[in-house]
Amino acid sequence: MYAESTVTSSARARLRRLVRPEIPLAVRDELALRQSRRLHDFLPMMCVLVAANSLAMAYAILGDLPWWQQAAPPVILTGTCLAVLAISRFRPQPQHADAARRQHRYAIWTSGAMGLVSGLWCVNAFTETEQYYCMTAPVFTGIAAIIASTCLLSVPRAAIAGMVGALAPITIKLMTYEYSSLRAMAVMLILLTAMQASVVLSKFRETVAALVLEKRLEQLAEADPLTGLDNRLAFERIAQAEMDSAAPLTLLLADLDGFKPVNDTHGHQAGDAVLIALAKRMRAMAPAALSVARIGGDEFAILLPGNDARSARDQIEAISIALTMPVPHDGQRLRVGASFGAAATPEDATSVAALMHAADMRLYAAKEEAREAGRSPSRATAAA
Repeated sequence: MYAESTVTSSARARLRRLVRPEIPLAVRDELALRQSRRLHDFLPMMCVLVAANSLAMAYAILGDLPWWQQAAPPVILTGTCLAVLAISRFRPQPQHADAARRQHRYAIWTSGAMGLVSGLWCVNAFTETEQYYCMTAPVFTGIAAIIASTCLLSVPRAAIAGMVGALAPITIKLMTYEYSSLRAMAVMLILLTAMQASVVLSKFRETVAALVLEKRLEQLAEADPLTGLDNRLAFERIAQAEMDSAAPLTLLLADLDGFKPVNDTHGHQAGDAVLIALAKRMRAMAPAALSVARIGGDEFAILLPGNDARSARDQIEAISIALTMPVPHDGQRLRVGASFGAAATPEDATSVAALMHAADMRLYAAKEEAREAGRSPSRATAAA
């Protein structure tokens, strides 16, 4: 019993993955916004083609149906297409992922409903009229379904809902006939739907994979390969974005004291171990930081929100204590220190370059003050 339940659950999970591909959390919001942009780009072509196709089908099956059965479906389909087109042109595109996902849900229901109207209209025409040209109804409906699913590639569930809604009633009706030719047509419609759904999902998976790769490349381009902190490019981008929003900022620059002797005495692997360990401590001691970056060999930058001087001093003191703790490596305890310089906006600077320059000057002054006082900042110890 348990085994059967497990098999059933596994089969359901596989089916859900087929219809609803898994999307990594890291790209989910960006994907939703991209889907909306692509949907916006393809909507005009889809709406015009589906509306034109419905009018062509109305003309093709014009015959002995009651007038309301002749007029209602094309009016509903064409009117919906024009309404959707007008809304998409006058309403701004979603700027947030939640709004984009709501738009996609509307697209699923709208596409499914329009497909169902088209499919039922086709069945009605195929059943009620005696004219031979009623056979063209499934052709026009199939064309509409393919147009809609192709244009809705960015929203796969909407594409599949439209296809199934349109072709399921026709397929069911054709299967009820005794003629093998009509049943063969029903089988071909099933195969067509399955093939098109497979194409839609395949294209969507390619989109997801491309976005994941793009995000990964962005991370690699903006991350320090050794420590995993932001690199200088990422740091300056974040700082510039915060300045553009006129948010007050505090920049802490840190330069390690005694790192070169450790590197020269114990080798580059020891130096790398020190950098990695201190980078983790900086990130841990500044959880509210907008960016913690390695901007040079042994130079680091910490960008904090706000410009409270006392808070900055407290932050420097806490980080300084954490950095002076020894770093275990290969049976040794390596120890370095750090000098700091701080600058804030808008008091000290109104640009990223000026802010970094102001903090760098104060860092240099702190090193000079330490040397004059006899506290050589370059001294380092390595205790066994």
